[in-house]
Amino acid sequence: MSESIEQQIARLHRHGVIDMHFDLPMDLYDKRARPNVLATDFLDDLEAGDIGVAGVAIYLADQYLPEMGLRTALDQIARLYLEVDQSDRFAICRTHAEILRAREQNKIALLLTMEGIEPLGADLDLLRVFYELGLRSLCLTHVRRNAAGDGGLFAATGSPRDGLTSFGRDVICECERLGIIVDLAHISPAGFDDIIEMTTRPVIISHTNARKYFDIERNVSDEQIKAIGARGGVIGINAVLVSPRKEEATLDRYIDHIEHLRDLIGIEGVAIGFDFFEFIYRQWSEAEQIAFQDKFTHAHFVPGLAKHSDSRRLTKRLIERGFNDDEIERILFQNWMRIFEALLGE
Repeated sequence: MSESIEQQIARLHRHGVIDMHFDLPMDLYDKRARPNVLATDFLDDLEAGDIGVAGVAIYLADQYLPEMGLRTALDQIARLYLEVDQSDRFAICRTHAEILRAREQNKIALLLTMEGIEPLGADLDLLRVFYELGLRSLCLTHVRRNAAGDGGLFAATGSPRDGLTSFGRDVICECERLGIIVDLAHISPAGFDDIIEMTTRPVIISHTNARKYFDIERNVSDEQIKAIGARGGVIGINAVLVSPRKEEATLDRYIDHIEHLRDLIGIEGVAIGFDFFEFIYRQWSEAEQIAFQDKFTHAHFVPGLAKHSDSRRLTKRLIERGFNDDEIERILFQNWMRIFEALLGE
């Protein structure tokens, strides 16, 4: 008897889908007056999408900077640990072996990441503190400038050309020494070049898109994509910056980004970094939503790819677009697991 497409999706999802960028800690922090937020607000959706591993990012909104940056980041981590303790379906993991063990126990593995080094200020010793708390992947910047360097602009040109600061270089060296994955998401083009030049291990981009379809410096050029591929790295495709035109921000255009990277560096370099953000956006006031759109021009949510339960819809469309089982399993699971095994050890 032939396999139905739903059976095929279930088989392809059997190990769990990996999303390397999810702004979970900031939402847990914002809802800190409530207990069991992780289980109440997120578990059903994560399970419906067969999510096995999520990179959960410490991120600081402008309102907390500079004075409250470190405290808020530590509070986000504290909320994450408290929430995980209140549910038997999650595990905060630090190594490849812990991720495998969590999956064997049917738990969703959470890998702590950092989006922008603002919590460190300019104190390199604090990186070791965050490492001991579980930090295992780090990108230096968001859009704004910090002590490490500049983020890539949401524009085709104009990012500063001076690359990383000396502190930014020190952070990258310390990441390699400690065993923290270096993530080039959001970094300016000059900063990108500096990181490629000074690192020796595989590097990643947790969540981005191809400039071929959305030409802003926050996204990655063909040359940058090839540089990550040459290093044996992996790039996660983002579900927010798929197209500058709302009518083209579709599931098929999302898959176009995957195809473009596959054609440039091979299927082993492509994975998922959804960056689902609409659930946070919808909680904001109208004024906050307008301010967001003014700051991040042309950020369009993709219909049918806005939450983790939509990952099954993505897999179905990948099958329909002609991706074979091996390619889909690499995109959804195997490529990130290869990175974890190579860089996080036992």
